[in-house]
Amino acid sequence: MGLCLYVFDRDSGGDEEPEELAECDVGHYSDFGYFRETIARHVQASGFPTLMEHSDCDGEWTLAQLPRLERELREIRERFRQLPPEEPVGAFEHTAEFRESAASLYDCFHDVNGQNLFDALLDLCRAARQHARPITFM
Repeated sequence: MGLCLYVFDRDSGGDEEPEELAECDVGHYSDFGYFRETIARHVQASGFPTLMEHSDCDGEWTLAQLPRLERELREIRERFRQLPPEEPVGAFEHTAEFRESAASLYDCFHDVNGQNLFDALLDLCRAARQHARPITFM
């Protein structure tokens, strides 16, 4: 089962399907779990509660949480750029080709489409702010 994060044009509810404005297809739930486990091994996870403590089940990051989430993602991204690459064990198999020339740990995580996961999540945050919509977990 896969984890997709979306920005919709309105709350998903009612009779009509909401329009998707932006998405980040992380891959499997276990991939997102591995991503957060790797973060916890390399940084003080308690300093990044918006990313690290949010359930990966149905839910959302609210507009109020987005500035903190963006700050957390940027800080972790910069730390990962300073660390040597690591091959994910039992995770992110669908993106192995994008890690072939990894120069840092930052280069080891990608969404299903091959975009760096940090950058994909930051792009999703920008889209959410631009449209004044939360990021929805599905």
